Amino acid sequence: MEPFTELTHDALLDLLPEWELALRAEDKTPGTIEAYLGGARRYLDWCTPVDAVPMTRTSLQTWMVYLLESGNAPGTVLARKQSVKRLGDWLLATGRIPGHPFLCVKGPAQRRPIVLPLTDDQLRALIATCTHPVHRPDERLHHRRDEALIRLMAETGIRAGEVVALDLADLDLDLNRISVRHGKGRLFRTIPVGSTTIAAIRAYLAERAQHPAADGPRLWLGERGASFGYDGLNQALRRRATQADIDGFHLHRLRHTAAHRWLAAGGSESGLMAMAGWTRTDMLVRYTRATAAERAAAEALRLDLGNV
Repeated sequence: MEPFTELTHDALLDLLPEWELALRAEDKTPGTIEAYLGGARRYLDWCTPVDAVPMTRTSLQTWMVYLLESGNAPGTVLARKQSVKRLGDWLLATGRIPGHPFLCVKGPAQRRPIVLPLTDDQLRALIATCTHPVHRPDERLHHRRDEALIRLMAETGIRAGEVVALDLADLDLDLNRISVRHGKGRLFRTIPVGSTTIAAIRAYLAERAQHPAADGPRLWLGERGASFGYDGLNQALRRRATQADIDGFHLHRLRHTAAHRWLAAGGSESGLMAMAGWTRTDMLVRYTRATAAERAAAEALRLDLGNV
């Protein structure tokens, strides 16, 4: 018999603010807290109409099957399962349950797709969309902003969440560097930026100075106000990709592109890890495996080891 049936949907919902406080006390990032609470709420909201007992292995596994059959990616299902498991961890640690109901629940197997970086021609086409004729006063700002974003992301591999979190104070354009204060895991790093990207950022700042929210601290400004977050970035660059006839574009392709271009140009793996904010070598492999054979072939020709 599976235990913990007394913890109902409503009882668990009432405990979420206390769990959130505990997560904040652990200095979890706002994104992590939002992901944990969001996943737990989704699970609890599913439990009620199907009359599932939340803190049971069967209920969690049934929910995971439901998510998969509804078209959710295995990675999404795994992340949401982990959110519910983290709630179980906290309930156990605070003595509200005598044992962990989800201890042996595994997530779906992860089959990471191969992500191809953008070619140089595709990257140039993407940037070229930012030179289209201007028909509205705000289009000049959008062109300069999007070009700066594309160049910055394709050159440095900065994460989408990191780039939208940048403030004006994070720029040191005279020294060609940007401070990433909101890195994954709260890790701070400074990234160098090339002169072409710096010039694009300066051109954007000149247009930004005319924006009604120009006195605000955030670097990137949106169309109808000061807000320009992940959704705004995603919509803006997907629109550019459509104009450039690039199929299958998503923001992460720019991070893959930056990683490939770095190594293909002869950059070191340790330098790439520092630039991208990676602390594990498996992330390096994950982001560069699609074109590893291509780089190896070019390196083999350069080394010419058969010439004895």
